[in-house]
Amino acid sequence: MRIAIFTDTYLPQINGVVFSTHTFAKEFEAMGHEVLIIAPQVENGKESTDSVWRFKSLPFPFQPEHRITSPLSRKLRDFGNQKIDIIHIQTPFFMGHLGQYLGWRHKIPMVHTYHTFWAEYLHYFPLVPKGWRHRVDLLLLSKNFCNRCHHIVVPSVQIQDALEGYKVRKPISVIPTGITVDREVDTQAVSAFRLQWGIQENEKTCIFVGRLGKEKNVYFLLEAFAKIYEQRKATKLLLVGDGPEREGLYRCAEKLGILEAVIFTGYLSHEAVFVAYAASDIILFPSKTETQGLSLLEGMSIGKPAVCLNELGVKQLLENERGGFLTEEKIPNYVAATMRLLSDDALYAAKAEEAKTRASEFSSTQMAKKLLAVYHGLLPSPK
Repeated sequence: MRIAIFTDTYLPQINGVVFSTHTFAKEFEAMGHEVLIIAPQVENGKESTDSVWRFKSLPFPFQPEHRITSPLSRKLRDFGNQKIDIIHIQTPFFMGHLGQYLGWRHKIPMVHTYHTFWAEYLHYFPLVPKGWRHRVDLLLLSKNFCNRCHHIVVPSVQIQDALEGYKVRKPISVIPTGITVDREVDTQAVSAFRLQWGIQENEKTCIFVGRLGKEKNVYFLLEAFAKIYEQRKATKLLLVGDGPEREGLYRCAEKLGILEAVIFTGYLSHEAVFVAYAASDIILFPSKTETQGLSLLEGMSIGKPAVCLNELGVKQLLENERGGFLTEEKIPNYVAATMRLLSDDALYAAKAEEAKTRASEFSSTQMAKKLLAVYHGLLPSPK
């Protein structure tokens, strides 16, 4: 099978959509399928290849990490010769509409992954009138875009329920991205990481991995950690990632009097993120907008228990609190759950084992097989 994936964000960018696109593409190729990725050309990024077509793009004015991608390229003249069987659209924006146009023109079945509740990101669009924000996103963008495709993929049941509420009438399948399981992390690399960031042998380390944006609720995390730090001084908080709120979070940590205990690493490579997880003890994940929590799942896969808010995809991931604790968005509740893991070794060991077992149920290979089954169901029957 030959699969074309259209996306407005791709390597070297770092986010959940990029991770999903890259992970599924590698799994498909390992199974003998061919993948063509059509994505933006990012400044200082890679050039086009036979398997990745790069289109010119500009930074989004209000959020330079994102791109405005031109849907025009001479390469499109050759698209009809690529013998594409399936078009998979990752975002409902510039490349998404190009994918739909090419699918309609060449009569190719279209699958769309609705990754997230886009309304939670509308604070990055200051020119959109406030009274129209949810209507623009949920009705016009989500409903109409999805109904022009042949099949919709979502990472969680919660998004499926929401799309059905928007009156999306196309078939919907719940297929998370999945992760690589049974990953080993070098112990010397872990020791070097702790030494690099000044983490002492007697210090417990909490970690958050993700984009430092408002939607990730990291200010709540800093307030909770301030209370944790009051009770246990030998504790550090790692913030792995970057984003528009980094300076604001730095000032917040300073104001709370915990700056000496908070470590801002910036973006790390994928391999280095696993080292950071291995160097830590507990995952603190306060986001309320996650549809599946891939970075959380990766940390759990190497036996790190988590404290999360009882919201969206994370609620599904830690179902019945397997691998950690789910709490309300209240500082005392969140602090109490974290302190239980920091102070009870037997409980910690049990939750760590649960976390590893739960993560093993989300193998990227198994998820790719499920997605391929969706593709095959859309192809014409052989004559």
